[in-house]
Amino acid sequence: MKVAVVGATGVVGQEMLRLLESSPLGDSAPRLLASARSAGTQIRWRDADLTVELLNDDTVLDDLDVALMAAGSETARKWAPRFVAAGVAVVDNSSAYRLDDEVALVVPEVNPEAVPRGPAIIANPNCSTIILLLALKPLMHLAPSRVIADTYQAVSGAGRAGLDALEREAAGGEFRIDDPFPFPIHGNLFPSIGEVGADGVTVEERKMLDESRKILGEGSFVVQGTCVRVPVARCHSIAVTMLFRSDDRARLSAALDALRQAPGLILEEDPQAPPTPGRLSGVHEVSVGRVRAPSSDALQLWVVGDQLLKGAALNTVQIAELWSAENG
Repeated sequence: MKVAVVGATGVVGQEMLRLLESSPLGDSAPRLLASARSAGTQIRWRDADLTVELLNDDTVLDDLDVALMAAGSETARKWAPRFVAAGVAVVDNSSAYRLDDEVALVVPEVNPEAVPRGPAIIANPNCSTIILLLALKPLMHLAPSRVIADTYQAVSGAGRAGLDALEREAAGGEFRIDDPFPFPIHGNLFPSIGEVGADGVTVEERKMLDESRKILGEGSFVVQGTCVRVPVARCHSIAVTMLFRSDDRARLSAALDALRQAPGLILEEDPQAPPTPGRLSGVHEVSVGRVRAPSSDALQLWVVGDQLLKGAALNTVQIAELWSAENG
């Protein structure tokens, strides 16, 4: 299986390359493709130095099987259809195709059946959506009527520029007008990620609502919440409240049993040791803790996951592995 990584020099692309070193997809060295800004860069992969190739109209694509894209929506819109036309499957990390009715939006532990056969574009969901759904999918049989999910999102969700801004400010540097955040981030947080719509909902909050509905089905519960940017380098955290139409004192026990068996999820049952971003950075699984029933018609839980791994690069590689198993 011949794989290309588009955007290999970015923070998500770098994680993809590390994952490919131990993936069945890494039986041969991946091709690294990027814009002129990154072309010519050398990146270590296993015991070799790979050179980033310029992606342009002269790039040969038909020797590839799968392209993993981590280069933004503009690049995805331009290049994903060209890869598919050349017989190459695409797994795209951007928001370009997530809500396209013709494109599968996939979390392997949640809806693996959505992975198409043959060359096609497959969309990787938003990082917060992935982390949230790993915890919600095992609880779907409990039939919640509404879910409130308030996210606390790390600066690396805004890419390397987000990390640079936090590190500079923490070292005493000043906020810059060209930073990816609207306010200083060190020692601060703000409850808006992306533009605020006319209804008061931000772009990030809308993604979580719309993507969850697409993955789980139109008849699923409504997801609402506030997305908050916090001065944490890595890992998104989510405070989840699930509301139900009926009272059930046994619901908590059923939820715990389901979470213990869920794939890709670690249930942390010690209330004095809940999952935290500092401990879960670099961990493949999503962790859930502080599971409780504040009333007989509600459940609450705390979910933490590495948004660069399961929220992005790892989910992408897992989708590609699923596609390869179906089409190899």
